[in-house]
Amino acid sequence: MHIPKWLKRTVKWFFGTIVSLVLLISAALYIFHDEIVDYAIGEINKNLKAKVEVSKVDITFWKTFPNVSLDFHDVFIPDALPHATHADTLLYTEMIRMKFNPIDIWNEKYDVKSIEIHPGTLQLKVNKKGKVNYDIVKESKEAKASSFELTLQSIAASDLRFSYTNELQDQTYSTDFDQLYLRGKFTDKRFTMHTEAAFQIRKLQNGQIPIVINQPATTVVDIHIDKVKNTVSLPNGVLHLAGLPFQVSVFVDSNSVRAKLSATELPLTEVANHLSVKETEHLDRFKGKGTASFMLKVNSELGADAYPYIDCSFNIKDGKLVEPSQNLVISNLQLDGNYSTMKGKDKEELNLKKVAFRTAGGPFIGHLAIRKFSAPRYTGDAHGSVNLAVLHALFHLPKIETLAGNVNVDTRFALATVSDQAGEQTIEVEDGSGTAVLKQVSLKLLKDARKFEQINGKVILDQHEAALENLSVVLGRSDLKLNGHFDQIDKFLQDKSNLDVTVIAQSRLIDLADFNNNEESNGGVSEMNIRDWLLPTMINGDVRLDVGNITLGEHQFKEIHGNMTVGYRSIVIEQLFGRNAEASVQGTFAVVETAPEFFEMATNLNSKDLKFKPLFKEWNNFEQEVITSDNISGKAEVEMDFKAPFDMRNGILKDRIKSQIHLKVTNGKLTNVLAFKELMASLKTPKTRLVLKKREIEALEGKLNNIAFETLENTIYISNSNIIIPSMVINSSALDITTEGTHSFDNIVDYKFAFRLRDLKIARDESEFGEVVDDETGIRLYVRMYGSMYDPTIVWDGQSKKEQAKENREAAVQEARSILKSEFGLFKKDSTIKGYQPKIQPHEELRLNFDKEEVVDPVEEKKRTNKTIEKIKEKARKLKQQQEKDNEEEFIVN
Repeated sequence: MHIPKWLKRTVKWFFGTIVSLVLLISAALYIFHDEIVDYAIGEINKNLKAKVEVSKVDITFWKTFPNVSLDFHDVFIPDALPHATHADTLLYTEMIRMKFNPIDIWNEKYDVKSIEIHPGTLQLKVNKKGKVNYDIVKESKEAKASSFELTLQSIAASDLRFSYTNELQDQTYSTDFDQLYLRGKFTDKRFTMHTEAAFQIRKLQNGQIPIVINQPATTVVDIHIDKVKNTVSLPNGVLHLAGLPFQVSVFVDSNSVRAKLSATELPLTEVANHLSVKETEHLDRFKGKGTASFMLKVNSELGADAYPYIDCSFNIKDGKLVEPSQNLVISNLQLDGNYSTMKGKDKEELNLKKVAFRTAGGPFIGHLAIRKFSAPRYTGDAHGSVNLAVLHALFHLPKIETLAGNVNVDTRFALATVSDQAGEQTIEVEDGSGTAVLKQVSLKLLKDARKFEQINGKVILDQHEAALENLSVVLGRSDLKLNGHFDQIDKFLQDKSNLDVTVIAQSRLIDLADFNNNEESNGGVSEMNIRDWLLPTMINGDVRLDVGNITLGEHQFKEIHGNMTVGYRSIVIEQLFGRNAEASVQGTFAVVETAPEFFEMATNLNSKDLKFKPLFKEWNNFEQEVITSDNISGKAEVEMDFKAPFDMRNGILKDRIKSQIHLKVTNGKLTNVLAFKELMASLKTPKTRLVLKKREIEALEGKLNNIAFETLENTIYISNSNIIIPSMVINSSALDITTEGTHSFDNIVDYKFAFRLRDLKIARDESEFGEVVDDETGIRLYVRMYGSMYDPTIVWDGQSKKEQAKENREAAVQEARSILKSEFGLFKKDSTIKGYQPKIQPHEELRLNFDKEEVVDPVEEKKRTNKTIEKIKEKARKLKQQQEKDNEEEFIVN
């Protein structure tokens, strides 16, 4: 196809001109960038009292073609309040874009056609003195003539957080605009502003009454603006609030604002579904019938110190709601209420004239009035039954995951708020009495693994006091029934006073594991980093305990009785009685919570009929294998002082246990003890046979494998993860053993044993007068076992032998001094030397009785004196022999 030359030239000329113009504009914007930016910022600051801070300004053409735009980044305008700091924000946004006609810029005429803002925050404030933070525009007389003008046609904002706080009138309005678009001829004297908005009302509150909280809203309305009359009006529009249609009208002039928001005969099911859908997504949508109506009127003068007059009425008629999934039904629902500030500030009123409905438990009717919100006074009454599952399904009570059961109430109340000299407010009970009967109530809190079920009983209220009658609850396997009295309950609920308690607590079973508050997350991992205080801080009282069985892991404590005193994060139980491992135990117990779920425990317990075999079996051999329930038997009297920290999640912190345990064992028996087996294995060496014959070693092994004794008494200590056993003698029918040592919780031992060599010999010494009795000066064998219990090092203990020899010499010297004091009167002034008391030994005795009066013969008296001297010499000779033996008989077996 042949294209005429003139057409080609025309097309080239046209596009060339366009390209040249675009290039020219781009070049001009680049060349005059700094001048344009400086001019724009200067003009803005010229008309504002507050200084505008901008991180940078870009001029763009291609992104906003055919318009040119100034993009202001990180725009910050501070508060205009006195003493405001840089942290006090009036406006902050990441970007404000102003659009211009490029031809106007060429002619040095800067007319802003549209403004875009995103994202950002706008915070309007009025302080308690009536000063505003948004007074930043200079008066027209102050503002200088400028070629920088607003000929706006549209304003658009996205992700804009808006808030208005009036501390003087105690008002709070806050909204998050997802999208806001305003379009109109803003420079005309009269124009219509088309408005489209999608936003989330975070809070709309007057005084103490929240009117709307956290509800989505959308609207598309046309607002009429008259600059001549200074009026803004919205005759009739629709606002969709929480998905429900409300009629809205607004009129604003230079002196006042009037607004009305209403909805008439909304279907009750729609109201219930839209208002509760977020909190009850797990429920099916409500079905039913009935209508709800709402009317809100606001009339207020303009100005920071103006008080809004509000009249709001709402009602529900002939309502019925059914939740299909759980078959929850509330019928005969009637509500008539009103909120008003028409009497002026500090005279607000909320009056629920009638609240009536019927649930599965029966009918309910009540009313509530709240007046003067700065110091509220509450009056009301309630009668009938409330189904808690229906209540929770409708309103989703905070911090509660599930709630069910019925409560029958019959009460009236009148509460007043009073202030003390310091301005602290408290609630006084002017009148209040009634009852609440709980029937099969169940409760589970959010993020809490525990579920309280089968809550039944009666609560009686009488002004400051309350009483419990057979209030029972089940938690897991645990059950509890309470009867008692509470005083100062009103002040306790306000944290103004401690709660005085007198309670009788009864239970068949308490499993402490049921009280553990570890809930698994979606990933199956317990939220171990979250700990809660378990013991109260403001409860003082006495609790009488009567518990059939307390379970701690695999341990059982039965027939528990005691008097418990409750204080600041502490519990003390006196006159504690119970049974564990077939033994009766009594004493005291105290626990203090020093950190969340972390306790310091102290107890003093004693038992007269402790049985070792069931005790070791009950407590898993105390987590050691040296002496198990198969190795020990017998009975004991025990007195124990025990202190240790306790972690609710990890149990007793064993390394910080401190304990003193006094034991008196009767009819005891040790069988096949591991320590003795290790000891005998080390004795079967050639060096040992220099002292003991093979058959004597075998006989010793038999004796150690089965040791029986009538009585054993000692005090054992636990400290720094070690069990400390002071020296004690085990007197058995077969063998006497002296032992002492330490045993750590990690089974690191250091034991010392001592045997008399005579006890290890099979044949006993005899004389013509019978058995030769041991005078306890014979040879002793000392053995030390140390290291790991499962691979110990066993040696002959020369050090212990030397220490014993030293003690023997000191005892002999002391005995000699005692003889001299008793027989010759020496050392009379030395009170440390006691009179000599000869040991009574079994011996053959020959008696001759001539029935004559004894006559003292001087010769015989001298013989007795000589005999005493010979006794002293004999003691000295034996002492010398013992020293020689000690030096000759020391040897070590590795």
